[in-house]
Amino acid sequence: MVSKEMHNVGVFHNDYITIRSSSKMKKSPLPVQNICGTRKNTCGKEALVKILRWHFGHSEFRGKQLEAIEAVLSGNDCFCLMPTGGGKSMCYQIPALAKKGIVLVENQVMALKKKGIAAEFLSSTQPSHLREKIYEDLDSGKPSLKLLYVTPELIATAGFNSKLSKMYSRGLLQLIAIDEAHCISTWGHDFRPSYRKLSTLRDSLPNVPILALTATAAPKVQRDVIESLCLRNPIVLKSSFNRPNIHYEEILPFNK
Repeated sequence: MVSKEMHNVGVFHNDYITIRSSSKMKKSPLPVQNICGTRKNTCGKEALVKILRWHFGHSEFRGKQLEAIEAVLSGNDCFCLMPTGGGKSMCYQIPALAKKGIVLVENQVMALKKKGIAAEFLSSTQPSHLREKIYEDLDSGKPSLKLLYVTPELIATAGFNSKLSKMYSRGLLQLIAIDEAHCISTWGHDFRPSYRKLSTLRDSLPNVPILALTATAAPKVQRDVIESLCLRNPIVLKSSFNRPNIHYEEILPFNK
């Protein structure tokens, strides 16, 4: 996944989901096929809710989360407009746990590790020995990573693009999630040139679904994001921005 401060790229890998309870007692790895079946792209709502409850402690999905998850698990591109605090991260974290492969993204790594989920963050500014350790895992026969968070600046480098191509050829890259996707649009208020370079991902990774996430995008920006990322017939989802717990009231001062 790629986000504003850092960008994450996630790929689903592994036949197993590593599970830890809220206590310190570890549980045995749960084979993915035990909950999602053995057929490709088959993971019904009941199985997805089980993953949500097991790893994150929530009993149900919110807003458009389930629709976005089902879209990318079916191999579709998706543009998802969801308010801040609406749970955008679940839209790629759940798919990462429901399929083999790795998901490309950013941020939240420490919180995921505490839940027993294999996640790492890659950046050109981090110590080289940390990057090499992650690269060794990616180059291994069976990487342990489920989510890999990267910056858009790193994705633009030839070296990392070579890594992505190798992962893609081995069938390890299952989803690319781009957070703060409005930053790719020159029409947006928060345009970042490094985001614009993400447009090359479609050509180099043609069969990997792309999930674009943002909390702010006018219609013109939305169209620009979809065109810039070359999303193919994307499923467009828009959550309600209504906050029932917030009340607005205009009070006029009394004339003195």
